[in-house]
Amino acid sequence: MAHRIFPSWDQMGELPDKFTAGEIALARFLDKYLPEEWKIYIQPFLNGHRPDIIVFNPSVGITIIEVKDWNLVHYHFAQDTLFVSDSKGSYPIKNPVYQVEQYRENIIGQLIPDIGEKVDKTINALGLIKTGLYFHNATTASAKELFKDFSKDYRPIFGHDELKAENLFKIIPDSNKNSSFYWKKEWNNDILFWLDPPFHTLERTIPLDLTSQQKNHAEPKSGHFRLRGVAGSGKTQVIAFRAAKLASQGFDVLIVTFNITLWHYIKDLIQRAPFQFDWKKITFKHFHGFCSDILNEIGVDFPQGEGDDFFRIVIPSYVEEALEKSGINSKRYDAILIDEGQDFCLEWYKLLVRFLRDRNELLLVCDKKQNIYGVELSWIDGSLKGKGTQFRGDWRKLETVFRLPEKVAIAAEKFSLMFNLNQELKTERIVQQSLFERPLNPHIVWLNVEPNQRLKLIWYAFNQLKEEGYKASDMVILLPNHKIGMECVNHFESKNIYVNHVFDTDNESSRYHKKSFWMGDSRIKMSTIHSFKGWEILNVVLYIDDTFWGDNSQLDAVIYTAITRTRENLIVFNAHPRYIEFGNILPTKWNEQ
Repeated sequence: MAHRIFPSWDQMGELPDKFTAGEIALARFLDKYLPEEWKIYIQPFLNGHRPDIIVFNPSVGITIIEVKDWNLVHYHFAQDTLFVSDSKGSYPIKNPVYQVEQYRENIIGQLIPDIGEKVDKTINALGLIKTGLYFHNATTASAKELFKDFSKDYRPIFGHDELKAENLFKIIPDSNKNSSFYWKKEWNNDILFWLDPPFHTLERTIPLDLTSQQKNHAEPKSGHFRLRGVAGSGKTQVIAFRAAKLASQGFDVLIVTFNITLWHYIKDLIQRAPFQFDWKKITFKHFHGFCSDILNEIGVDFPQGEGDDFFRIVIPSYVEEALEKSGINSKRYDAILIDEGQDFCLEWYKLLVRFLRDRNELLLVCDKKQNIYGVELSWIDGSLKGKGTQFRGDWRKLETVFRLPEKVAIAAEKFSLMFNLNQELKTERIVQQSLFERPLNPHIVWLNVEPNQRLKLIWYAFNQLKEEGYKASDMVILLPNHKIGMECVNHFESKNIYVNHVFDTDNESSRYHKKSFWMGDSRIKMSTIHSFKGWEILNVVLYIDDTFWGDNSQLDAVIYTAITRTRENLIVFNAHPRYIEFGNILPTKWNEQ
């Protein structure tokens, strides 16, 4: 029965997600014996949660099963609280009954409130969404004995001995039903919106493959190299492939970015590379985090200050001086790979070079059109023998676009010409690769709007994409600053749509959000453009405010960067007068494309 278990058995072996023995055993049993109308989801994405197993029949209803691989000898109840015991004592833990019931409440109370209304009105509709507990290392008798106070007809509690064909109806009580009088088929699209795996999860099962030109740049080699590429040409894929190959050869690799968020994305790409290696061989750092770690190792506090000169010049100089005084030999690397090199300055490069071993391999990749911080980049150009770099020879180049849909790539090129972005490197070809055998049907929608319309329009865009079948975690909403960002987060969460975001008014909280911002999160994503630079995603919704920090050239680079983050659809709400004329050349309606 193909296409009824998600992820498929083949995909499960390729995903980095860890599935327990209990989850696998129960899924195999259900796949073998459940009627073919039932779909089976293992660790599905559910608005910020990952239930163990959900089974769904679009004519009957849902059962959510919490799976535990526990040895129940170590568990007991005391005053209605569940405890686990080990050699150090006993500790309270969350009752899995409450855990699985919370998933049920999330569905009927938040994600699909129509079901909740039906349950409130009709007592017989309570069983539309059932729950269950499976204890893989226990018998049914011992599991029921421990949880005897929580036993209900609509909540089966069972162990491994129950996994027999004749017991299927005990595990999935509705398994013998063909339909339910109370289940409304109009709920199915909303259910599948949350349960069907997002594109990025499926893509993680595909080995990372490069073109022959990309592989040439990804080949490990001693020396310092510069690679520039147009947006969507595979620069970060080159970094990931090269890092994995270096690690497979036993070399220690340091990957450095400016964005604190970007290394999560690079790590996902590296996991798909066709090499076996020890992850200890690869270190991920954002530049200022790297500096902070060095100072911490030396025992020196991180300096306090602000402004471009402080971050670009004072900090690396401070670290250099601290290293000289301490005499400490910090860890060195065989290769250093720098992504988004247009964010880096000469002083950063010089500091990083100190941490190279004799192999002395360094690759810097960049796109000058995405120079959103206005960094002076002449230090990377030419032979530069007098400027302290070791780059030799011409720039390496990637001039073919693989990621961007053709209509988005053409619009981005028009934007770069209209606003006079760096023209040293131009797109030669657009060859968008297939998206996991999905039919490509990209859209661009650009609306010039008033600022006070933004929340209503962004919410409308989310629902438009949802109606088109896209998953929440395959969407990002790019916003100009933390204030507007939190405004949008609060708007969505007031409607029970939870958000994976980078925003906060407090710097420490914002740093935490950035560290936990990653593609594998099941929630919709919201970010500043700066924090999303270097990433890619199926659907980008961009809001351009009527006020924006920085001069026009920086703002132009920021907007160019934003519109080149998409892999399929781009929706822009522009409130800035500078871009009204450009927006007038683009479509304003989804259905007219």
